[in-house]
Amino acid sequence: MKKARVISSKRMLTTPIFAVSDNWVKDPQGHKIRRIVVEHGGSAVVMVVNALKQILMVNQYRHPAGEYMWELPAGMIDPGESGLEAAKRELREETGCRARSWKKLLSFYPSPGFQQEKMTIFLARGIVEGDAAPAGEEHLECGWFDERWVRKQIREGKICDAKTIIGYYAWRDLK
Repeated sequence: MKKARVISSKRMLTTPIFAVSDNWVKDPQGHKIRRIVVEHGGSAVVMVVNALKQILMVNQYRHPAGEYMWELPAGMIDPGESGLEAAKRELREETGCRARSWKKLLSFYPSPGFQQEKMTIFLARGIVEGDAAPAGEEHLECGWFDERWVRKQIREGKICDAKTIIGYYAWRDLK
C-alpha cells in the first residue's frame, strides 16, 4: 500500500505529554494536503479482571470532559519503555496492584484524524493488591465492579471513555 510523503513539517508546540506539528503531505493519489497533528508516544491501558470476574477501574477528574470518569487504568508509554512495561508501571502507580498474567488484547487509534496516539490494551489477571503511588498530579479513587454494572454504565452512557468501552468489549469477546 502506498503511503503519504511528507513535504514539510514544522513543530508548533512541545509539551511534556504531546507535541503539535503543522504538516504538508502528498497523499497516495498525489494530492497536496495540510494536516495539523497531535504527536503522542502512545498509551498503555489495563483491563484488570480478578478471580470473581470483577473489573478494576479508577475514577479521576478529566478536565476536557469536565467531569469525573470511571475508566480503566492507563497512561503514557515513556521513551524506551515497551507497552507492556508501561501497563505494569501504570497498574502499580494507579492502583497498587500487580498481575501474574498479562495478555495483549488489541491496539487502536482513538482519533486518527488529528492525533498520532496509539493505545494498546492489556488484560491483567492473577491480581495481587498493594498500595497505590499515583504519579504527579494524579488523584485517583479505585473500585472493583462486576461485569453487569460496567455493561449497564456503558449502555446508559455513564461510562463514555473509549478505551474503557473498547477494553470491556474486547475482554468480553474472549469468553
